[in-house]
Amino acid sequence: MTRKLFEISAVVITIGLLLVFAQRTLGVHGYRLASGQPLWGDFIAFWSAGKAALEGHVAQIHDRVFLAHIQQTTIPGMHVMAPWNSPPPFLFFVIPFALLPYGTAAITWLILTGALYLFAASKILPDKRALIFAITAPAALYHIGTEQVGLLIAGLNGLALYWLDRRPRAAGALVGMLVIKPHLALLWPFYLALTRRWTAFLAAAVSVSVLIIGAGLVFGFESYVRFYENLKASQDLIARLGVGKQTFGSLFGNLLALRVPMPFAIAGHAVSAVAAFGAALWVFTRKVDWRVQGAALCSATLLLSSYLFFYDFVLLGLAAALLAPPRNKLETAAMVFAWLSGMSVAFSYAIPLPLCPFSAWLVLIAAILRARSEASRLASAPQM
Repeated sequence: MTRKLFEISAVVITIGLLLVFAQRTLGVHGYRLASGQPLWGDFIAFWSAGKAALEGHVAQIHDRVFLAHIQQTTIPGMHVMAPWNSPPPFLFFVIPFALLPYGTAAITWLILTGALYLFAASKILPDKRALIFAITAPAALYHIGTEQVGLLIAGLNGLALYWLDRRPRAAGALVGMLVIKPHLALLWPFYLALTRRWTAFLAAAVSVSVLIIGAGLVFGFESYVRFYENLKASQDLIARLGVGKQTFGSLFGNLLALRVPMPFAIAGHAVSAVAAFGAALWVFTRKVDWRVQGAALCSATLLLSSYLFFYDFVLLGLAAALLAPPRNKLETAAMVFAWLSGMSVAFSYAIPLPLCPFSAWLVLIAAILRARSEASRLASAPQM
């Protein structure tokens, strides 16, 4: 696929998605869509949890009946309930938005997280024209319809990687902020340690400690107990198909959606996760460019956790961007599938194929082969 053909296709698909989003807003009443869902989707969970914390009800933010009351008061007639499944430090991020009216808060969240994502992408992509890749990525665009943390997580990862050798303390501080979604930060300690980036490692440790201890002091350390007790309910969202199966992004979720028995789904995901973990560590120990290691970090991250949804795959687009421009057909395919992974939510209405994990594996394999090629070239270079 040529660059021009990809760009034309991306723009056409983007226009189609925007038209779908616009169509969904027809018949909107207040902030309630005609379907009974809230305008801006999952953001209502962030906003209502922040509001509950502001009003002194932090002990009840995992109480679905209590949170549903706030959401119904804000959006009367809403037919769904959006639970709060995040750890206490994330409250620091959402409480400022709860100071604003719901609509203003949602628009502000989208603008700020989108700006962070695009700023990080602009630092990583090879040229400004390549921003088309980031702007049109379906996983990113879907945040217009259901605001989540995908843009934020991708932005934090991208900027941390870019600053790692330029501003290691700032990079480490950004890595520490990933404690808001710890299952998406599992590989960072290994990466920083194996590449001996101790300044960033220490900064990340300080950042994590400040957020964890700070949240305990502000919201009560028992809030961590409540978060832990709520993990079973979070797990059931996928294990018991508690939300639409078309939203699943992990191999585990995709296999369950395909009616694969639970033990086999667990085994399949475990094998994939262990292989991805090992592959990422191998890339981390090669003397190769940080972009290649970053691509392995981000793609492997999306193969570890079983709790993933399509919007998390904004991070995969970032991983592919780190390998840009592609050097061969495999890398081109990896970039196309990484971009396309967010469309899994649409394709899965027909059949829930594991597009997201397949795409993540393509990018990871491309990173492995790039690392092997670079390491071999360095090894064969004449020593001075």
